Amino acid sequence: MRTRVIIAYLLMLGLTLGPVSWAWHAPLAAQDAGDDDDDDDDDAGDDDDDVADPDDQDPGGDAGGDDAGGDDVGGDDVGGDDPGGDDVGGDDPGGDDAGGDDAGGDDAGGDDDGASGGGDDDDGATGGNDDDDDGANGGNDDDDDGAAAGGDDDDDGPAAGGDDDNDDITDDRGDTDDGADDIDDDPGQWLLPSGETENERAANDERDRIDTDGDGFRYRRGEFVALDLTAADLAELKAGGFEVVASEKLASVGGTVLLLRGPAQIADEAALDTLETVADPDTIGYNHLFDSSSVQTKRRKGAALPQRVACGCQIGLIDTGIATGLAYFKHVTLSQRAFNGKVAEARLHGTAVAHLMAGTKADPAARTKIFVADIFSGPRESAGSSFALIKALDWLAAQGVPVINISLSGPRNPAVAGAIARITKRGHVIVAAAGNDGPAAPPVFPGAYDNVVGVTAVDAQNRVYRYANRGAHVDFAARGVAVPAIDAKGEVRDATGTSFAAPLVAARLAHQLGKPDAAAAQRAIRALEAEARDLGPRGRDPIYGAGLVGGQP
Repeated sequence: MRTRVIIAYLLMLGLTLGPVSWAWHAPLAAQDAGDDDDDDDDDAGDDDDDVADPDDQDPGGDAGGDDAGGDDVGGDDVGGDDPGGDDVGGDDPGGDDAGGDDAGGDDAGGDDDGASGGGDDDDGATGGNDDDDDGANGGNDDDDDGAAAGGDDDDDGPAAGGDDDNDDITDDRGDTDDGADDIDDDPGQWLLPSGETENERAANDERDRIDTDGDGFRYRRGEFVALDLTAADLAELKAGGFEVVASEKLASVGGTVLLLRGPAQIADEAALDTLETVADPDTIGYNHLFDSSSVQTKRRKGAALPQRVACGCQIGLIDTGIATGLAYFKHVTLSQRAFNGKVAEARLHGTAVAHLMAGTKADPAARTKIFVADIFSGPRESAGSSFALIKALDWLAAQGVPVINISLSGPRNPAVAGAIARITKRGHVIVAAAGNDGPAAPPVFPGAYDNVVGVTAVDAQNRVYRYANRGAHVDFAARGVAVPAIDAKGEVRDATGTSFAAPLVAARLAHQLGKPDAAAAQRAIRALEAEARDLGPRGRDPIYGAGLVGGQP
């Protein structure tokens, strides 16, 4: 009976709305950070039956997934605020969740129905815990609905007897949503890691001459990065109309990195083809723009940070700038340098990641030294550029740090890959986030390079973060869901994303390595593999890698 009703409803809807147009959304950083499938209905934290939701890989339900019992762990969206999703401001723009379920054909035949007897998604009423997009629930309530009876309520209207978390979305500038940057100023939009909405980014990119390559990754229009071009190469390129915008000697990576501009009269793809015929294609690429990995954060009102000992190590960090003046960092030594702008700027992402390395108290055996390379402050048009990233790698290697943490996501870039290969060969370990684009998404870099340690995130029950990328590049898992951390204002937050799992693994490795040493680095990685707690299928797997690494260095 229910099937016939659904079919009749869909037929009626088709007559009313006419043909439905589907569009594939190219990645903005890796793929849509947080909105990783085609139905425009995905919340980074909701439980819809989308392609990208790892919970729905289990045909019998959410076995081993995040939503045991049909509800998000903790009774509301982990992270609390659905950044990257469509449900900011109370419902899904575009009409998906109008009326309390996914009208519009998204989940016909699935579990977005009128009623369900035990936790369910996107329905009219549920007999157990419920997730989003409904009118009323009998148990704890999640997001995108009108009111919640007895549970926390995300991104919705008034909450009855619970907490409304509309104020919990933060952008990566360290702002909380209590002022000019409040997400409620623009309901229906979502913030990218840069703090922009998708529409704002598109407009700003056009202004700043930022384009996308064939795979949808952003790069500075007309700009290319190359390693070690010979004098003859440069002469030939200059004769063909190429210009050297900037050049820098790399003391530790070795050689020279060049920023080139192609001839105005030819398309960028043709210019890249020309570059690859003149020089080694493995050392040349677009001047891609990387993003700090998308994350979710939620304020922990009145909560104290759990006590953690600093790593007692020397460690490098390529990220946003950090708030060095916070009391939370008094027990560690910080060195910070900007590689895109003139001065480093404190933002949420880098501050939270650095704090996870610093802990809350000093290691009595050794002073912790954290070297921070900020590649995002300064001109927007070059923030997170490949050129800045390569210079940051060279500086950190020159500081003698044995381990460098990179919680960024972007495309495979030959020049960046070449720089990483050179310093890992010299004994430096690179640890990077696996990415937060969903289990069906392609790999993101640098986490997916063979010589980089890729880290995924799990929650307190050791279940994989639902939007973590999967693949052979995942080497370890660490706690990265609802991790207590601090933002750039020193406020305590629960932070979610593979960005917050990577520094725990990086700190463990750095604790074992006093200096760069290729043989010692391999021994430390093998030892960590032996120590890791096997999760998922027996042995190494594309979800958890070698297994779970504990959070304490």
